[in-house]
Parts: sequence; structure tokens; C-alpha cells
Amino acid sequence: MSSYSCDRMDNMKPVIENFLNLKWPVDVKISPDGKKIAYSLRTTNWKENRYENQCYISDIEYETCFQLTKTGSVSQIRWINNNDLALLKNNFGDEKPQIYLYQGLIGEGIQLTEHPTGVENYEVFGKGIIFLADNPERKEKKKRKEKYGNFTHFEKEESASALYYTNINEWINYKKLQKNGKTPVEPVVELSKLLPEHPKISSIFVTEDGKKIFMNCRQKDYMVYFKEVSSYLLELSPDEVLNEFLNKGGGDKVYEDISYLGKIRKIFLPKVSNIVAVSPDGNKIVVSHKEESDLSYIQSDLWLVDVNDELFQDVSAIKLKKLTENIDQSISMTKWINNDIYVFYFESTKTKISKINENGEIVSINTEDVFPISSFNVSKEGTITFFGVNSKMFPEVFVKKLNSPDSKPIQLTHLNEQIQNWDLGQVETIKWKSKDGTIIEGVIRRPKDFDSNKKYPLAFIVHGGPQAIDLECLLESRDLTHYPSAIFSQKGIIIVKPNYRGSIGRGKNFLALNKDNLGVGDLWDIESCIEHLVSEGYIDESRVGCMGWSQGGYISAMAATSSNKFKAISVGAGISDWYTYHISTDIPYFTVDYLSSDPFKNRELYLKTSPMTKIKEAKTPTLIQHGEKDNRVPFSDATELYRGLKSMGVQVELFTFPEMTHSIDKPKENRAIVEQNLIWFSHHLLGEELDLPK
Repeated sequence: MSSYSCDRMDNMKPVIENFLNLKWPVDVKISPDGKKIAYSLRTTNWKENRYENQCYISDIEYETCFQLTKTGSVSQIRWINNNDLALLKNNFGDEKPQIYLYQGLIGEGIQLTEHPTGVENYEVFGKGIIFLADNPERKEKKKRKEKYGNFTHFEKEESASALYYTNINEWINYKKLQKNGKTPVEPVVELSKLLPEHPKISSIFVTEDGKKIFMNCRQKDYMVYFKEVSSYLLELSPDEVLNEFLNKGGGDKVYEDISYLGKIRKIFLPKVSNIVAVSPDGNKIVVSHKEESDLSYIQSDLWLVDVNDELFQDVSAIKLKKLTENIDQSISMTKWINNDIYVFYFESTKTKISKINENGEIVSINTEDVFPISSFNVSKEGTITFFGVNSKMFPEVFVKKLNSPDSKPIQLTHLNEQIQNWDLGQVETIKWKSKDGTIIEGVIRRPKDFDSNKKYPLAFIVHGGPQAIDLECLLESRDLTHYPSAIFSQKGIIIVKPNYRGSIGRGKNFLALNKDNLGVGDLWDIESCIEHLVSEGYIDESRVGCMGWSQGGYISAMAATSSNKFKAISVGAGISDWYTYHISTDIPYFTVDYLSSDPFKNRELYLKTSPMTKIKEAKTPTLIQHGEKDNRVPFSDATELYRGLKSMGVQVELFTFPEMTHSIDKPKENRAIVEQNLIWFSHHLLGEELDLPK
């Protein structure tokens, strides 16, 4: 079955637009009975210059598939029951994202929220929906603006984050009354009024009985408070609270009168601990916690905690039971279904889903010759669904029965038809030894007609992070939107994506290897790969390039100023000077953790690991790409590197993207990013004309 119609391309060598037009998987959810799959695919709207996610339904029992949404863009999928679906949807224009209900999986959907600031996140709870959204009055700060105009107290503003509840039937009835000309009280009650002060609610977890809500909060919205997590348990009957609210006519004055209907208690967890899963009855929680320290490069483990009186008294009384003693990897997703905890993690250049019981016993889910990416979901009756990939196929939706030992994953979609007959090269995992003896892994893409007797140019595409990874996939999202790895391959360039030290997938010791050695050890890993491939006889070491975004851009900048092995460099949203970065980034704790101190107390390591330190030695032609609204890696890092290289007489080009932040997430801007990189490296590695977009 196919979820879309697609004309098969005769073009064996697709161009940039072909990649950007691919429908890319985003999210997948399975109905409680395991009979229906809802999944979303990213589509490209060139006219409006945006990506839009559309939802599709696959009925396993009847082997049918259809597109549920045709307008707007969906971002979160939740099953209400086996036949009704809720979606967070943005219709663009002046409207913010709102929740829509698709009863019987038909029609355009019933809008369940009309929140002025839009909905951030939501969960099905009891007979309705709880959702996270900004409180409009706290968001606007109208009284302050009327008196003082517009100003911001840097990193001190209180959060406008709030948690609301609405009953589905009450909301539908409310809209009917409105349609008949009446003005009833809107059936939406703010549950977070019970919280102390106004923290940023970062995540929520609910119990099946619709009576308990677990929340992770940080003090304020700003990322500098990322490590200062407080967790709470809110116990109430949401419909009792809503009914009381409606009976008393709504309004702020009601809240003091109905506070007795619910209680909130602070959960005492160790520092930098987050709730990541809750048992169906709410009597146990799974916590992500760093046993050794709270430093960024320390790997978290999962711990089981009983929800009893001790949990609300003192952190020293809490008993943690480690669940991931035998999984030395960073856990990316955790789901508690029935009596088991399912976890998703990276291992080498692939991924795994495993099932853990409360005793810490682990059973890996066998997904045969594919491995999951980005999202998975498990139904109560024991069916798992996920997006599966390998080195030869595009991501597809798969399902597998967990209760049948011999069950194999069943492919539900045929997204691979989009790339049928495309020349995408050959992808596999390679290993080599770095300068200090560390074994490094990476993913190599060789041309389809690769001949080991020929000499090929080589280009590195370096991932961000550093706590990220490149997988042994035929295509990753970055291959579509930033770096044209497959087109490079068509042109006869060998591509390597190195999982340099500090990447995930290799355990806690590997994760910490670039502590106090950022950029320096990372560059060892890349330079040693050049030496390794040159020794195999098919690389022209005079034609080597390096490109990357974020941390990958930083490593590329280090290659530009600290190495003579590269013919061309591309720095995407990269750090050029850790001091400049530290004083302007929204996560200054990153440098403090990785470089042992802040630059005001110890500048030595900041100099050792900054590309600008060796700017006088730079000779490599460098392309720089950066979003002007980037708060993660400040735009000043781009201009500093540009000014420095220009002063040294190095060929340098800087392209800025005025509307973009740290991510480049519009198709036309993505086309510019990809095309600039393609032209830059085709010129410097292949001798083609340098005709950059004007």
C-alpha cells in the first residue's frame, strides 16, 4: 500500500530540489488496540516557503491507507481511543497551533482549543485534554508596558508557562451554544494555578485513570536554568475542577475557592533529574539522572523510583534503583506500557529498542535488517510501530507483534518509491584509529561505480552536538537540507561522516573524551581518517574538504585555522571563539562544563580550543553560513571568523540568513545552503567554476 502518489523518476542523478521535495517521516503513533497507525510526513510548500507535516492513517486489519489532513501542518499525534485522533495543528496565518479532534478519522477536524498564544504540548487526560501554553496576561505584561514601555529583565523574567484542561464534550457543547448566539463560559481551566510561583513547565506525564499529572519544571524560560529542574505531582479530578469553575462563572477569583479539589506536591529528586516515564497507575516513575555529576558530557542513566511519602519529604530519603546498569548508552526515548519500560538508544552507527522490566532485565526488540529512527510507539495489546531504515532504503513505517517470538516487522508504506532508480552511492560503517589510539567510527558514502584503483577527492560532513551521531542510513534529513552528500557522491567525491569523540552511541567513556580538549581531539579524529583512507590507496590527499553545522561548524573552523590538510572548508553556525560564544550564547554552562571554568577565571583552555587563536596560520578557503537570529551560536562568531580570515588574506565568503535562528528550516533557505556548499566544494575539489548565488 502507498500513502501518496509518486511519479517514478527516470533521472538517475537527482538535483537539489528533488531531495528537498522528498516526503520525510516525522512522527508515528499506534492506536490502543494496535490496529491503526497514524503517522506524519513532512512536505515542501515552495510557494509559502515552509515545510508542512501531513497526517496519514494506515489500517493494518483492512490493509488500507489514506491521507487524513490536507491543509496546515500537524506536529503532535495522540489517539483519544481506537477511532478518534487528536492532532496539534497550525493553519498558519494569524492562528497559533491549536488542538484538533478527528472523530472517526474523517473530516477536517473539530478545533478543541482557541488559546491566544497557541498550544505548546498536550496529552489525553481523563475525558479531555491537558495542554501547555503561555498564559496570555503574563505573556503580554500589559500593566508594565503601559507604565514603562517595552523592556526585558535579562534572564530574570518570570515564565508565562501554564497548564490547562478542557473536557471534550463540554468544549463541543460550548461551541454549539456559541453558534446559537449564546455566551457561555469557556470550559478551560488553568490547573497550574496550584503551582508555587510561575515556573517553566517543560514536560508533563499523566496516568491512565486521569487523576495524576507529573511535571518537570525549571525556574524560568531561559536555557541557563536548564539544569535547575523541579518536579511536581498534581493530583485532582480535572472534571470536578472544571465543573466547579463553570458553576462559579469562571474568572481568576474562582481559583482560591476550588483549590481544595486538587493538591500539588514537590517531588524531591537528586539534582538534574528529570521524570521521563510514569507507570500506568502512577505508583512508580522512571527518572533520568546523572550519578557522577551534572556536567554536560556525563551520561545519564535511568532509575526507578517508588511514588510514596518519602518522595515528597527529602532528597536524602529517596531510593533510586538503576535500570540501565547493563546499557552503557544515552537513552533518547522512554515509554512505559503495561508492565514494561521501552527505551530507544544509539549503538555504534545504528539504533536499538529494548524492553526493561522493573528488575532491570533487558530484552532487545529484534527488528531484523532495519533499525528504528526518530520515533517509535507501542500499543497496550503489544504491537510496536517505528520508522525503519538501513543503508539501502528510505525510512518506512513498520509494525511488529511483540507477543509473537517469530514475528517479523511488516512494512506498511512505500516511501522508497520516491527515490527509485536514484544514484545515491554506497553507504557503510568504517573504523579507524585516531592519533591517541582511540577507535573512531564513521559512515562513508562511496560512488555507485566506486573503483579502488582510482584516486577520489574526500569531504567530511561533521555532525553537531557533540552529543549527536551519524547513522548508517541511505539518507538522513541533513542530506536533504544542508549538505548534498548524494550529489557529491554522483560527482565522484567520497563522503565521510565521522562520529568523533564525544558522540553518542559509544558509551560514557567515549562521551567524555573531548573534556578540556574540544576541537583539538576532534580534529585528530578527522585528520587520522584522512591518513587511514589515503593508506587504502583511493584518496587524493591534495583534495580534501570539511563541512558541518553547529559543533560540526566549529570543528570545521578548527580545521580551517589549525590544519594544512584541507583544500576547502564550510563553517555552518560554528563557534570561532569560545569567549565570544560564552558571553552571548543561551547555554553558557556548555563551555563551563567542557572547559572546566568560565573564561573570566581561566582563559587558557578557551584559547587552546578556539579557531581564532591560530587565525594567523589560516590559509584554507572558507565558506561561512549563519542565521542572524541565532541565540545558540551567536552571529558574532561568524563575523569574527570572517574578519579574521579576510585580514589574513584567506579566500572567505559569508552568507547570512536574516530570518533564521540556529536552525535553517525553510525550503528556499535550505536550497541556498545546499547550493552554496555544492558550488564551493565542486570548485575547490573538482575545479568547477565558482559561481555562487547572487
